[in-house]
Amino acid sequence: MAKLKDANWQPATLPHIAFPEPLVIERPREGIAYYKKSFTIPANYKGQHISIEFEGAMQIAWVWFNGKFITRHLGGYLPFTIDITDKAKYGQENSITVKVDNRPNPLVPPGKPVSRLDFVYYSGLYRDVWLHVDNPLHITDANAIDRIAGGGIFVTYPTVNYKQTTVNIKTNVINESATAKTFTLIQELADAKGNIVATTKSAVNSLQQGSDAHYTQQLNVEHPSLWSPDSPYLYTLRSYVVEDDKKVDTRTTKIGIRSFFISKETGLLINGKPVRIEGSNRHESYPWIGNALSNNASLRDAVIIKASGMNCIRVGHYCQDPSFYDACDSLGILLVNCTPGWQFFNKSETFISNSLNDIRQMIRRDRNHPSILLWEVSLNEAYPPADYRCKQVETAKSEWPSGLNFYTSGDSYFTKTCYDVPYDDWADNIESRNNTTYPNNAFLIREYGDFEFGGTQSTNRQLRGNGEKALLQQAWNLQWEHNRNREQYPRAIGDLTWAFFDGLAGYVQGIEGWGIADLKRIPKFSYYFFQSQRKDKHPMCYIADYWIPSDTPRKIIVYSNCDEIALYINGREVTRQYADSGPDSPYGTDWDKGGNPFDGGNVKALSSPPFTFRNIAFEDGEIKAVGYIKGKQVATYSVHTPGKPYKIILSADTQGVPMKADGADAVFIRANIVDEHDNPVYTADNEIQFSITINARIIGPPVINAEAGIGSILIQSNSNKTGMIDIKATGKGLMCLSPLKDWTKIVKQFSHSKFRNNENKTSI
Repeated sequence: MAKLKDANWQPATLPHIAFPEPLVIERPREGIAYYKKSFTIPANYKGQHISIEFEGAMQIAWVWFNGKFITRHLGGYLPFTIDITDKAKYGQENSITVKVDNRPNPLVPPGKPVSRLDFVYYSGLYRDVWLHVDNPLHITDANAIDRIAGGGIFVTYPTVNYKQTTVNIKTNVINESATAKTFTLIQELADAKGNIVATTKSAVNSLQQGSDAHYTQQLNVEHPSLWSPDSPYLYTLRSYVVEDDKKVDTRTTKIGIRSFFISKETGLLINGKPVRIEGSNRHESYPWIGNALSNNASLRDAVIIKASGMNCIRVGHYCQDPSFYDACDSLGILLVNCTPGWQFFNKSETFISNSLNDIRQMIRRDRNHPSILLWEVSLNEAYPPADYRCKQVETAKSEWPSGLNFYTSGDSYFTKTCYDVPYDDWADNIESRNNTTYPNNAFLIREYGDFEFGGTQSTNRQLRGNGEKALLQQAWNLQWEHNRNREQYPRAIGDLTWAFFDGLAGYVQGIEGWGIADLKRIPKFSYYFFQSQRKDKHPMCYIADYWIPSDTPRKIIVYSNCDEIALYINGREVTRQYADSGPDSPYGTDWDKGGNPFDGGNVKALSSPPFTFRNIAFEDGEIKAVGYIKGKQVATYSVHTPGKPYKIILSADTQGVPMKADGADAVFIRANIVDEHDNPVYTADNEIQFSITINARIIGPPVINAEAGIGSILIQSNSNKTGMIDIKATGKGLMCLSPLKDWTKIVKQFSHSKFRNNENKTSI
């Protein structure tokens, strides 16, 4: 520690990546980094319980407080807490030092060297750190106190229906004062408008000094609003510890009242109603900053996912930031929550113990989130011994003894497993995804659309810059397989693409283009295919074509959830038709192999087949699709023949979530290259130079080349500096007629509140 006094310290704002990465990672950076902070703990905090919570540190962390070693924590994806009550200097300056090592350790899941890993560990204190100040008599933190099926607040729903619902609340209270305490425990449930709909008060309880106990209470809610993906209604539960008529501790928990039931006969029922899973997988990563995402950045990801029409995300292959789970609760996105693991198993008792502890900590951290549908307790594609696989499930179920609304999931392929919802058996023949190992179980198709189309050379891996035909090939692949997957319903409760966003991997140089949106969060054609599968209040149509000059007639693909589409060219209707209805055909229709992917078939199980228009002759100008439902026009979409690149139009991709002045929030800025009539030039790859003059900074290089007509950079706010942000972009031969100023005042506001267990906390 003495050597660190003379170190060249650099300022850092959390979340923080210790080793920033380039856009295209050749070899992920590994090593040791140190963080330190000096701060004053007010004198009036003496007598309170003081702790520091780390939401995540990648991936082995050592902590010193006021020069004394406190703990070593193993694992990068789950929280840990240190108690500094008796170590703090009150009214004086205190110091904390953290050493983090992101190198893989075979005893710590995932455990696999990054050079053979299909994602990147990244580095640093990449999640929030909180200072908690509590009364000595307080509700515990479930991850810190280590009680099986206990600690903190644990909310379950013994009965759920639209007339009356029972809410069961198990609360762990600890007395860390020097004397015995008596108190009451009040639970208060408020609806979305803040009205109190149910309350209960315990009898007088007594706790001896240094002891803790669990207390179970119930609330009966009349005519509740139930949570579902289509109606993600949230209640606010406030839990009060009351001593001598004074509320000495308050915890706030967002909850959603809902029931899950899964069987091979019914599929998934939510609140007794069938719900078919249509979703994807998400890695928690951005270019340049890795997994050090701000809470708002996680929320923006959730907004994009919800807008795609998908209703489920698997957080492969590790627990992700709590803010993403909060966003999914609020927006109505089901989650498959995953314990850390990827194609690696170590029979060492230490590795096994650490893995089982991850399962416990994952459930304790996330158990109150209504969005979590499945708990994936298997180490992804690791194929460990049968006894261990069942031990994983046994460990998980010990944390949820009621068994209600609790389902485990995991890899199949075995003659013995214990998962409630196994995944599909992998097969080289992609004609049918199925689970033949466990014919009596419902199953989930947890990854499709990538490896079965060519592995690392998959025709599904298409960057936006690869062009029209490549993006259509990806969309066709996903349509073809999604159509077949749906034939397995209800036994197959749904399917998840691999993956939603493009990714970066340790063992692959370059960006892996498997996403339906790119690494910078720009949608591809396939995004709109899935958006068209929504049968809701959002009629849409999208022309998957750049309308670039062609000498021969072509097919035009329109994705829509409408009944009919009329196609107009320069204001003249050229054709009008219903959606595709042709037969299914075997796979083998890559364009590069002389195939004909869009043949009007492979649609019979889709919610909304696409519209394939044949022999459309090109005319310079506008092509427009008009969508009709029951004869009424409900949606339009236009594409114009692009001219030469002429100017840059800047935009901020906030997804309606304004940038926060906290030093960590990051937003993509788009330099959209257009012609002189403001039509996007989809083939433009001009070099763009960005500059920023106030209240934010550019992350990554300020000079980039546009991809498919859009140049994107990432900007990050300056800590606590609010106000105007002035961004400019220049390109050779291009005008920038709309410099981006004061954009935080013109974006649509998106209402979202983040609630965690403890209101008595401060970011440090």
